[in-house]
Amino acid sequence: MTLIDSEFGASLKRVERWRPWVAGLLMLAGIAGTLFLYRGLQSAEVDSLARYVDNLADYIEVDMLADLGEQMNAHRRMAARLAHNGIEDAGGWQLNAELFLDHYGYYRTLAVLDPALEVLWIRHRGEGHVAPGEIFPVGEEYRPALARARATGEITATRPRFLPDGRPGISLIIPIGTNERHAGYVATTMDIPDAIDAMIPALFRESLDLHAVARGRDVYPYPPQAAPSQWDAGFTVDLDDDETGFLFEFAVSDDIREQLSSAMPEVVLVSGILLSLLLAAVVYLGLNAGDQARVMARANRRLEQEIGEREAAERELSFLVNHDSLTGLPNRSGISEFLADMIENHGDRQAQLAVLFLDLDQFKDINDSLGHQLGDQLLCEVPRRLAGILRDRDFVGRHGGDEFLIAVERADREQVEQLAGNILHALDAGFAVEDHRLFISGSIGIAYYPESGRSVNELIQNADTALFKAKNAGRNQFAVFTREMFAQAQHRLNLSRDIRHALEDGNFRVVYQPIVDVRDLSMSGVEALLRWDHRDGYPVPPQEFIRVAEETGIIGRLGEFALDRALSDLAQWKSLSEDLPGLAVNVSGAQIHEAGFAEQLSILLHQHRIEPEQLHLEITEEVLIENLASNRRMLHKLDEIGIRIVVDDFGVGYSSLSYLKNFPISVVKIDRGFVRDIVSDPEDQAITRTICSLAADLGMQTVAEGVETDEQLALLASYRCSFAQGFLFARPVEADEIAQMIGGQQPWRATSRD
Repeated sequence: MTLIDSEFGASLKRVERWRPWVAGLLMLAGIAGTLFLYRGLQSAEVDSLARYVDNLADYIEVDMLADLGEQMNAHRRMAARLAHNGIEDAGGWQLNAELFLDHYGYYRTLAVLDPALEVLWIRHRGEGHVAPGEIFPVGEEYRPALARARATGEITATRPRFLPDGRPGISLIIPIGTNERHAGYVATTMDIPDAIDAMIPALFRESLDLHAVARGRDVYPYPPQAAPSQWDAGFTVDLDDDETGFLFEFAVSDDIREQLSSAMPEVVLVSGILLSLLLAAVVYLGLNAGDQARVMARANRRLEQEIGEREAAERELSFLVNHDSLTGLPNRSGISEFLADMIENHGDRQAQLAVLFLDLDQFKDINDSLGHQLGDQLLCEVPRRLAGILRDRDFVGRHGGDEFLIAVERADREQVEQLAGNILHALDAGFAVEDHRLFISGSIGIAYYPESGRSVNELIQNADTALFKAKNAGRNQFAVFTREMFAQAQHRLNLSRDIRHALEDGNFRVVYQPIVDVRDLSMSGVEALLRWDHRDGYPVPPQEFIRVAEETGIIGRLGEFALDRALSDLAQWKSLSEDLPGLAVNVSGAQIHEAGFAEQLSILLHQHRIEPEQLHLEITEEVLIENLASNRRMLHKLDEIGIRIVVDDFGVGYSSLSYLKNFPISVVKIDRGFVRDIVSDPEDQAITRTICSLAADLGMQTVAEGVETDEQLALLASYRCSFAQGFLFARPVEADEIAQMIGGQQPWRATSRD
């Protein structure tokens, strides 16, 4: 015992020597950790401020670019109208000019110039300094740019200058007609400070200090004000792609900077230091009071803690295996276990057991436009919204992505389907997520046990099949699974498989239908159409295999095949004649949404040695509205390449004049439904006449589909329709027959309009 006591005492003495050092090290470590956390919080505040400014700058840039794009399009439309109707169209031109100046209140001057820049007609808002007959003030350094514009049709922006009242302004000049059709210019003068005030919402101007510089000259604010010590964000807007545009710089106002700051870093610093001192004192006292029994007790507690942590980790792991980490709902594995138990316990009870497959309709748009973080928060809000409708014993699980499975027992099917309607109605109300108000809808597929399946997999699969039908029926509704749906799903599956085999075996082919100039019946273009002869010997209707291809995601491959084959045939026709017709090819929404679609198309055009203006891409109105911002960027990119954009089946979908205004559309195709009864139906006549007149006023061309009689052709000609297409001229034919038509064999040329 003496030896043990001696060794234990020696051990205690060694511990006593290290106690101050241990306590001191803990204190230093705590202070160091506190300083690290303090700096991290300061950095987080700085980052938060930077994100806030960047977000505001991004919103301002997007809004400003959209507004400027509309103004540039308005300039182009005015120039196109003058080029089409002539400068002599004084009444119509003056009305457009007055409307333009009324709409854009920050434009001081709008003028029509002859090719030598002499003012033919002018309107001033405020004090004017140029009169008809005088030369519009444009520096000599812009003469080369104006000369290029006569060939390209591009807009020329001048350097900022001071207007008669001393405010900074800038002039925009666009040619009226190009090359040999050049008839002068449309010139406008913009008050820069007023324009910036109009395009940037007052809310943003109050939150930020804004400064704008154009070609080295301060143009905003006016009059000039003292600049802040530093700028937090900025961007450049270039009106005419000369790489010397407007530089916008932003700094957070002092009020906003103060709102985004807090005393938390200082509180953490002081609290951390105090806690570190307290911890060091506690450790030192604890070491002083320690003995062997204390050490053993501490060891026992540590062991118990580790056991508890391990048990908690095992419970958490078990939970994660069967639950979704984001929403906390059961995942696919948990859903399968619960449904299996639910089916087993249901037995032969009279209550109706149903599985509801819920899918959010606009969730992808929210993810793409606002980011996955907001999308994840929205997914967490959906179960909370459902909790207000479902009963306590009802089951909700997340199947994956934006899909949820709901299992319920109700007295009859009427109650189940009423619940489905209530769920859809509940989703219509907006979701408040951070600073956003998000709106979504849902589609639901319903499968009943045991009619729609006796196993978990059958119920889920058949509920998914019913969901597919609900989405195809227009979304924001529900559908109940039937055996007919199963047969249709099998048909789609088989047809999807056969489409892939047909692509690999080369069973698809492209035929062409001529597009005829209404004025002289000459062939001005052809439309490429896909045809498929099934390996079992029967032709598959295009509307059937194209619909299945879109539903199953194969439409992109079909579109690539059609484009490549059509451009290859066009290249062969080019060897026969330099006077080639335009080639119209239908493009699906899946292709438009591909990030590299424009670049791939440029490569195809280069490979086949085809000029971009020979290719016309036909896009339906439904594709345009799927993702307006993304589609607008893609179509403008295609327009910059030189490819012409055609709106197919105009008037039968979600027709809106905003499409013609906001998208670079060159041709409008009038749906055959308006042409079929145009001779006898006054409403079809009025609609067709209006479309033709509107397109002509906007500088666009029109193509009438489904023309089959001379009477239809005569009416279309009287409406100033540009082109026609239909069985009156030719049915879809193979590429070699189109080659003969290019050589001059056009049988419809004998068609009479009398």
